[in-house]
Amino acid sequence: MSASRHFVARVRTSGVPSVEEDSQGLIPALPLLPRVPLRLADFLRSHREAILEAWEAEARELPAARSLSRKELRNHLPVLLDSIAQMMTRAPPVEVASGLGSVPDVHALERLGEGFDLREVVLEYRLLRRCVLRLWQAQGVMDTLEAATLFHEAVDEAVAATVSHYTRARERTFQALDRISAAAIGSPDLHTFLPRLLQVLRETVPVVDAVVVLLRDGDFLREESSVGITLEEGFRLRIGEGFAGEVASTRQPLTSRDASNDPRVRSHALRQSGLRALYGVPLLLGDELLGVVHMGSRTSHEFSDEDRLLLRTLAARTTSMVARTQAFDREQMARAEAQAALAQVSASEERLRRWMEVFTHLGVGVALVRSTDDVLEDVNPAFARMHGYTREELVGRSLADTLAPESRGTLVRHAAAAQSKPHHEYEAMHLRKDGSRFPALTHVTVFRDEAGRVVQRVGTVLDITQRRTAEAERQRLLSGIEAERARLAAVLDQLPAGVLLAEAPSGRLVMASRRVEVILGMSIIPVEHINEYVAYPVYHPDGRRLSVEEFAMARALAGEVVQGQEFEVRRPDGTRVSVLSSSSPIRDREGRITAAVVTFVDVSELRRAETAARQAAEFGEKLIGIVSHDLRNPLNAIHLSVTQLLHSESLPAREQRITTRIAKSTDRMKRMIAELLDFTRGRLGGGIPIQRVQGDLRGVVRQGVEELEAAWPERTVRLSVAPGQYEGTWDADRLVQVVSNLGGNALQYSPPDSPVSFSLSDGGEEVVLEVHNQGAPIPPEALPTLFDPFRRASSGGGGLGLGLYIVEQVVKGHGGRIEVRSTAEEGTLFRVLLPRQSAPKAG
Repeated sequence: MSASRHFVARVRTSGVPSVEEDSQGLIPALPLLPRVPLRLADFLRSHREAILEAWEAEARELPAARSLSRKELRNHLPVLLDSIAQMMTRAPPVEVASGLGSVPDVHALERLGEGFDLREVVLEYRLLRRCVLRLWQAQGVMDTLEAATLFHEAVDEAVAATVSHYTRARERTFQALDRISAAAIGSPDLHTFLPRLLQVLRETVPVVDAVVVLLRDGDFLREESSVGITLEEGFRLRIGEGFAGEVASTRQPLTSRDASNDPRVRSHALRQSGLRALYGVPLLLGDELLGVVHMGSRTSHEFSDEDRLLLRTLAARTTSMVARTQAFDREQMARAEAQAALAQVSASEERLRRWMEVFTHLGVGVALVRSTDDVLEDVNPAFARMHGYTREELVGRSLADTLAPESRGTLVRHAAAAQSKPHHEYEAMHLRKDGSRFPALTHVTVFRDEAGRVVQRVGTVLDITQRRTAEAERQRLLSGIEAERARLAAVLDQLPAGVLLAEAPSGRLVMASRRVEVILGMSIIPVEHINEYVAYPVYHPDGRRLSVEEFAMARALAGEVVQGQEFEVRRPDGTRVSVLSSSSPIRDREGRITAAVVTFVDVSELRRAETAARQAAEFGEKLIGIVSHDLRNPLNAIHLSVTQLLHSESLPAREQRITTRIAKSTDRMKRMIAELLDFTRGRLGGGIPIQRVQGDLRGVVRQGVEELEAAWPERTVRLSVAPGQYEGTWDADRLVQVVSNLGGNALQYSPPDSPVSFSLSDGGEEVVLEVHNQGAPIPPEALPTLFDPFRRASSGGGGLGLGLYIVEQVVKGHGGRIEVRSTAEEGTLFRVLLPRQSAPKAG
């Protein structure tokens, strides 16, 4: 027998419920209704409120129903009763499932969302059936069996539909929640978790195209995460304004059928996205609003009840996870703050430990003084040592005990000064335990409490005995330096040269002697920078003005040593002075330039004397040249005449001797004139001219020696030529002149019975000619000027003293050099070295 038929049979046999049944709690007492005979369908319509009140009284016993309002508890049951009554009165009858429509489905989703489990859902239908039948039976009128059967089938169908839809919805919800839980694993923050959760919702509800979560930020909602759409960057919405703001303020779900045109939608991106249906629910944790989530669809104007239920369920789960994540974040922040605070405490302890180490090992004395009575609360070992006490002996004593009597009277004044400013320094005489005294510099700092009152003073005490000694020594040195400076200035003022001293690197003028003003004809300019030296009227000898870089001072500051830089000073009075300047950098021990010194010498008179001497020399040389050239003509005439006389056979012996003496004198004068001409050419024409041609030097030397033998027949002249090569380019005439001059001097300054020796040897790249004679040596003092013009080694002999000068010029003209060695034991040796090829003339 079915449950409905069994129930009808029971009603027919038992009648009105007994008191025992009520007392056992099987069926609660029902309100008394007027006994008006009605059919079941009419009864359901006319007594619906009484039925629902009776049902509500029983349903309130269900745990899930206790917190619901009357409207939420009754839900769709009034519509269900109306639907059952309508099916009973239809003709022809309709199927129960189609007659009930979507009422059971909607009720199942609502109960699922309200937290009812399946047993409680089925139980509330059973209670509804029991209340209807009991109240109807109390009328004492029974309807047809078909009506009762239809009623039971409708309730059973409602139960079956509700259970089925409840089960499907719960399974779908569980699957979504499982995916959410899986997404939450390994997602410690909202930025990672929310996009996964929203993607789960989008994949679970196919009609959903976009999901947005906005979290509360004070009085605003800000976008936290979104899927399927991107809102404006930094999008914020005030609570109470717009679609999401209204959901947040009312804390109730909200639906929009056309989001693109709904004025409550404030996001421009959301309006332009083409969304139609928009459904939003608040994220509530108890009474606390955490945010709002809404989903949208581009294909549908409305979401199904099941989809809305799913969003609400996911919203509830999201709320808990958001709250948990926020709590986790707060915990992490609190933990970080605690760790930071702990680190600060550790750092403070470390700083305190370091301070204690510094306090203990500091070489400067430190004392902590109580401000109320100037008692020493603590001192470091350095303070105790400098006063000759132990720390224990000083702690608790008055600060005044460490001061000499004459310094104790100022202690109050210094304490007051320390309290009126951040820090205070003063010097005082301190007293040691043994009675000795020492000067000390004290630096005082005060410590204040929260009220700003001074509670402690800290003094650092430095023994300045050495400082005072050093200061006295410094003053003594400064006095000495100033005295030396004054003496130096006095010496510089007496010097004929002007002296400038400037510091590096600026070039600032430090000292200038008075002679500088005399030379410049103007007062010293107080130069502060090297560029300011251009104010002095200084010019090159050619008239160009000196640039800053060309000044001797600037060159010295750059590290250059300048010797004999000549320039011209144009004085303000119009006169011009030639000045010779020298400069040098002054360096310290490390080699750094610290200053520069410049000296000035007025060489105007010297330059004028040099000019006059040069002009006189040039005039004399020109005069000698003219005279020597004009004397050659009459000498040539005399020489020709004497030569003719000497060849005459009729000339008596006496006249022949006279004519011979005239010939020798004429040759001597010709030689002197030739020497003068050579000298003149050498001084005026840039050296004696050399005409070099290819030849053998042996023939040149033999020619010179033969001429000497002819001129000195009574003397012995020897020539030795060593094997070798003597080919080269020579000026034969000039080299014969060298042989003649060197040999003539050797014959003239040697004893008549001593020979004069010539030797010629091959020296490789050069040929060596040596001339040796015995006799008195050349005085050592004459050797340095032996080859100067108009110089003779001794007063004996004739001539102008140009022979050796001409020899040297000819040798230099060949690129060679001449050496001389003269001693009493070895005699005198002239050594000539001639390179085989042409070489540049030596200076």
